[in-house]
Amino acid sequence: MIETRELTKTYMMGKVTVKALDAINISIEQGEFMAVMGSSGSGKTTFLNMIGMLDTPSSGQILFDGVDATKLSEGAKVAFRLNRLGYIFQFFSLFDQLSAIENVTFPMMLAGNQSEPSKKAKELLEVVGLGHRFHHKPSELSGGQQQRVAIARALANNPKILLADEPTGNLDRKSSNEIVELFKQLNKEHGLTIVLVTHDQEVGGKADRIIKFRDGKIEKP
Repeated sequence: MIETRELTKTYMMGKVTVKALDAINISIEQGEFMAVMGSSGSGKTTFLNMIGMLDTPSSGQILFDGVDATKLSEGAKVAFRLNRLGYIFQFFSLFDQLSAIENVTFPMMLAGNQSEPSKKAKELLEVVGLGHRFHHKPSELSGGQQQRVAIARALANNPKILLADEPTGNLDRKSSNEIVELFKQLNKEHGLTIVLVTHDQEVGGKADRIIKFRDGKIEKP
């Protein structure tokens, strides 16, 4: 489903060229739950941003079902992100002034999917265990509950792929375990492909597969 070929990202730091990603070749199968691990600066978040089309590679290819995303127009990339990919971040990135249900309906409106958005948002909040928190704002929710809202929002446009960047990084162990179990449920019951970046060995250990980055490269087992 997702394949990278010689995926490379370089930055200039003064006169020095830094390779954040160095010729990454990897395949991620449909329905796979994969954890991406590595120390800070190893390239794991850069890799996630590349396959999520939030950044542009210096060279190489990113293929989704054989289609090279690096060749898409900006408009096509926006449409692809809205309709095929769901994003979950460490800091939740919810709109403080909006309720849980309004946060979940927001991406539906952006994508033009306006057929009963509130009904669908309620269904998604039920799926993530927040059926009793429809009208609560982020400030009225715990960290774990806010991340559940963020997961429901990521599911709003029926993505095939969930990309999660340190989704448990700001949570206590109990909440972290609950969020990872929710990911496993979504993966098994809904067939979602999940790519999760984490530094937490316990979280990563619950994925189907772990790849480890070091200095912009994938470590060999």
